[in-house]
Order: sequence, then C-alpha cells, then structure tokens
Amino acid sequence: MDVGAREYGDYQTPTDLAERACTVLLNEGINPTTVIEPTFGLGNFITSSINKFESIKQIYGVEIQQHYAYEFKKNILGLSPQLMNRDFSISINNVDLFKHDFPESLLSNADELLFLGNPPWITVAELTKLSSSNIPKKSNIKGLSGLDAVLGKANFDIAEYIIIKLLDLINNTGKGTLAMLCKNQTAKNIVEWAYNSSWNITTMKLFNFDAKKEFNVATDASLFMVRIGEEDKEKTLTCDVYELSNPNERLRTFGWVKDKFVSDVEGYKQASQFDNISTLTWRSGVKHDSSKIFELSIDKEENLINGYKEIVDVEDTLVYNILKSSDLNKESIPNKTRKKVIITQAKTGMDTSYIEKSSPKLWSYLNKYKEQIDNRGSSIYKGKPSFTIFGIGDYSFAPYKVAIAGMYKKSNFSLVLPIKDKIVMLDDTCNFLSFSKYQDALFTFLILNNEKVQTFLKSITFVDAKRPYTIEVLKRIDISKAAQELTFDEIMQDTSNYDVYIPLTISVEDYQDYKNRLQNEPHTFLNDIVDSNGLQEVLF
Repeated sequence: MDVGAREYGDYQTPTDLAERACTVLLNEGINPTTVIEPTFGLGNFITSSINKFESIKQIYGVEIQQHYAYEFKKNILGLSPQLMNRDFSISINNVDLFKHDFPESLLSNADELLFLGNPPWITVAELTKLSSSNIPKKSNIKGLSGLDAVLGKANFDIAEYIIIKLLDLINNTGKGTLAMLCKNQTAKNIVEWAYNSSWNITTMKLFNFDAKKEFNVATDASLFMVRIGEEDKEKTLTCDVYELSNPNERLRTFGWVKDKFVSDVEGYKQASQFDNISTLTWRSGVKHDSSKIFELSIDKEENLINGYKEIVDVEDTLVYNILKSSDLNKESIPNKTRKKVIITQAKTGMDTSYIEKSSPKLWSYLNKYKEQIDNRGSSIYKGKPSFTIFGIGDYSFAPYKVAIAGMYKKSNFSLVLPIKDKIVMLDDTCNFLSFSKYQDALFTFLILNNEKVQTFLKSITFVDAKRPYTIEVLKRIDISKAAQELTFDEIMQDTSNYDVYIPLTISVEDYQDYKNRLQNEPHTFLNDIVDSNGLQEVLF
C-alpha cells in the first residue's frame, strides 16, 4: 500500500464481502430506509445495500478522497435501470468526516437507520509517523488519564474513534443500527467501553471473516453489528460471536458479567471464583531494544554471534541464557537455549561503569556499539546510565520461574529452570512469576496448568489481541484461591502430562505449607534463601 493510501487506512471492501455482509444484516431483520456510509471509498457497500435492501429511501455517503468520490459517481451511473428506477435519493459528500456534521433531518426522519461501512484500519501512532492530516481533533473521549489522554492511546484505532462517534449519533437519535468492518481488537474495545457509556445497546454481534484473504492483512477482523433502541429489548453489554460464513451458529459470547470484562461469558461463569488479585507478583522480562547487540546466538562451534554476524568474544559473567515467547511452546524447557543475552544491570538505573573492571572485554564490545545503543528510539533510556536495560530486578535472578508467552494464543505455562547452575532470563514478550524454591515453582506450575484454572484464564483472555497474556490479565488469577480449591491429588494426577522433575519426598504436608504461605506470607516465595543445588545469589 502506498503512503497516500496508508494515510487513510485504505482497505477497499471487495464487492463479494460487501454483498455477504448485507445478506447477514438482512437475515438479522435489518431493512433500512436510510443508509449512511461514512467513508465510502469505491462505494461497494452502498451498491450492495441498493442490491439487498428494498426499503431504502435515501443514501448518504461521505468520502475525503476526491478520486474515490469521482469513481463512485461513475459506478452509480452504471447500475442497472431496474435499480436506478427505484424511488430513493443519493447524496455524495466529498468532505472530511472528522469535520463533517450529518444533517439532523437525515437522522431524525429515518424510519430505520443504518450506518454501514469499512472505516480506516490505522492507528493514531501510524498516522503520526506518516505526518498525516487525517487525524481527528484531539479529545479525551474515553476519560483516560496522563499520556493516554492525548487521543486515547497511541494504538488507538481511527475506526474506533469513528464507531464511538457514530454510536453517539444513533443513541441521540433514539434507535438505529451500526454495521462496520473492523479489527476484532477495535470491536472488543467498543464493547468494553460500552460499560461506561449511555448507549442503549440492545444487540451486539460479531461476524468473523478472513482478513488475510479479503485484504491481505494479518489481523483478526469481523463485521461488527450494534443495534440501539430496539423495541421490547433490554440493554445489553455482551456481544455474540459468529463466523460470517456461518452466521447462525454462535461460537461464544464476550462482554461484561456484572463489573468484570470477559472473553467467554459461559466459561467465566464456570470458573469466576478465581477472579481476584494475585498475591504473587507477575513480571515481564528483559527489555533492551537492541537485539543485534545485546542478543547473541550460538553457532556449531559454541561461538557467540551477534546480529551483525560477528563472533563476540566476551566474559561469560554477564551473559545469560534467554527465552522468548517463541521458546515457551512446551511445559518444560530443554537444557539449552537458542539465544543468550547480555545483562548489564542487577536493577534498572544501576551504574554500569563497574563492567569496565569486572568484564573488560564486554565493556569494549558495548562501547564499540555505544552510538547505536545511545540512539535507541524509546525515551525510557534518556538520562539513564550507558547500556541501560529495563525489566530487570531481583525477580530476574530467581532460580525458578513459571512463565507464559505473552504474544501467542496458547495458554500453557512453562517451568523455567537454571541451565548449568546459571539462571535463565526471559525477554519482554514473556510474563512470569519468580521463586527461590523449586517446590514452590512446581506447585504453582501445576495449579496454573490445571483444567479449572485454564478455563478461567481462557474466559478472560482475548487471544486475537496482539499480546493476549498481559500482566493485567494474569494478575486476575487468584492462585491462592485455586490452591485452596484444588487438592494435592488433583494437581499431582496431572504430572504425567509434563516432563518435569517430581521429588520423591513431596507430600500433602508440603502442599499445605505452600497454601498457607501463599495466603499469609507470599513474600516468602522470593527471598535470599536458595535451594541446596549449589546456586548462589547473583551479585555484581
């Protein structure tokens, strides 16, 4: 896509997709008298609505790009005489939607109103990079605080802004339907936001389609349908999910259950007792934003190789094995990693000048690339010591970790152990809990992978998000509550599913001690005590 098209999040809707979407709406009992397309492009949705909806009396289209408005007018003239002889009006408006006010008469005189279309699939951050003028006026429409309040968050989708504004219009009118193609993340955000809105939503449905096939875009997307003000229907805060190709078979329902936002209402009701705040602290892994320098692969001769394909000869002291999300695809980890990482600090902000004396070869290596390291894009590194990293602390150096891949759809947890008596790091795509004792890590690992806990986790996780398993999601798992509910025999019967070491002496009494400390002394899970396997606390 060229820059001009990207500036407008320009993914033109294929005619067949527009036809199928309108057919689904018709089968939902929607037969509008007024159709409004806020970003009509080539106008495939408008022509499809003319084909499908026999009750149409007026069509109103808005499009900022002049060449599309011209092409659409030509396409309209090419419609069959049978369609053009029907009694309806078309208003084409070549204007900026963000500066446009829809005529009040257009909305108030509609017997059945439908906002239909495919708004831009582009974020504020992407538009800013393109120096685009196609950005809505800055407003804190979600009541966010701090940096998020500038215009939602940087990943705030323009489609989300448009949909929110259109739902406001429909709600003020009293009744109507919105049906938009959008990313699933956008639809999820709208349903989540509905809890704090005044919208009288009576139906919400999501119809998934293959965005890769239709638009050559690697994202999850759907036709998102919202109905407001239907007679004899109560307000709803949940959304039913279907496939566009099979719109009669409901897959799941997501949305609000009382004051909890969940991805699977039925699954959540089965395991909602685990929804609380974890007594253990979830962490994300090491962040350095310079993988070519800080991350080292290992060749067949056991040489360390950086991202520039150079052999790196440095002291081993500050070089650690590291796992990424892509490595956490099994419950247990092999005794060798694909990558190693340079760890320059025991905690963020620590002075790094000690490296010059303790590891002179590493110091020389880092200084060779000092300019690149100093020019890391993120502002978090500004004003910090040279070679600063983030996501580092005493929790990073715990010998045992229970980790999950934040970026993948699988919900399994992995037990991460030291390799050759040296702890293993995780990168910032992973989230984990840290433990000083193997037995504590083992019990936690078994509990988190238990079917009941997995049912709960899946019920609150949106796997089509860019990062499904965030700390915000994981800390909702009340591990203490789960431990109280699951017996020793229940968790131990699952051990045959995993390639993990089970001490012969492990007992019910050990599990009871674990549960008591989890409930009353969670600080004891990460302390200065290290197992008798010879590991020493890492001190720089």
